Amino acid sequence: MMPAAIPDAFFHIRRLNPKRDLNDVANLIEDAFSLKGDPEGAWVLRQMRAYAARANSYPEFLELPGAPDGFVWEENGKIIANISLVNYSQTDKQIVLVANVAVAQDFRRRGIASALTRHALRFISQRPRAEVWLQVRSDNQAAIQLYSAFAFEFVHALSQWRWEPARLFPGRTSVSLSEEPRVGARKIRDWKFQKAWLAQNYPAQTRWYLNANPDYFSPWAFLMPPAWQTLPALRHLALRETEELLGVLTWQKTSLSADQLWLALPDNQHEDARAAALLQALQEKMQPTRPLLLEYPRGKAQPGIQSAGFTLARNLDWMKLKSPL
Repeated sequence: MMPAAIPDAFFHIRRLNPKRDLNDVANLIEDAFSLKGDPEGAWVLRQMRAYAARANSYPEFLELPGAPDGFVWEENGKIIANISLVNYSQTDKQIVLVANVAVAQDFRRRGIASALTRHALRFISQRPRAEVWLQVRSDNQAAIQLYSAFAFEFVHALSQWRWEPARLFPGRTSVSLSEEPRVGARKIRDWKFQKAWLAQNYPAQTRWYLNANPDYFSPWAFLMPPAWQTLPALRHLALRETEELLGVLTWQKTSLSADQLWLALPDNQHEDARAAALLQALQEKMQPTRPLLLEYPRGKAQPGIQSAGFTLARNLDWMKLKSPL
């Protein structure tokens, strides 16, 4: 059963107006989530504010393409809470991501986040068979309890790692294998293993959210026209011992706040050492000049990733509404 609504919710909740509200929402999210020192969060906020600037230049009767959606809570003409709805269209279903559930510090513990979530879910329920997902920090127990009360269930957890090119790592320890592996170009025959390992580490249930389609990593992706824009941005490194493939690392250059890494490794006792070997080889051989982001299942290969100079940015839980609305 959903938590009871607070009586005055109807008078305070309204639909987000992108032209009028985005700057205020960006300020609210920055303060609520303490994003001042978060590079990815700061990049998202810059995008929101840039969109707001573009929207203000549009005539009132025109809607800027890609307008964000959601609801805000307003009191005395001031936005003090927000919930965003991000739509993903799939061939067989509709997916809605609930995001940026933020309440100003002085207005917390009044049931506002609960009321906004309830209102948003009722709105989404008008769409037949929509899947509803959200991400929440693994250490945010208050938010996890809130979403659990609305019948969201934990699906899986991930860690987000970040590497900064300007940062020096004195005394970095290496995690060594029993024999020295070789890192070189990926071979065509490697793809069947890489594909299987990617499927283990980046579950199909949430691939719609990724900034890449792992199918485009295939050596045969040049035969798929939708992949043509992505292919020049991809580089693959393979780790092998004699002729045995031990793992594959894909480097995807992006226009976002950082380039993205995709690590394909089998789940075994050598995962730490293989992660370290691939990540260190990328730095030494390809010398990236932009920050790097790596998402990987929470708790896996952590010592190896850290030994390659990556720092943990956050742990996140994926949660899904129990059944389509």
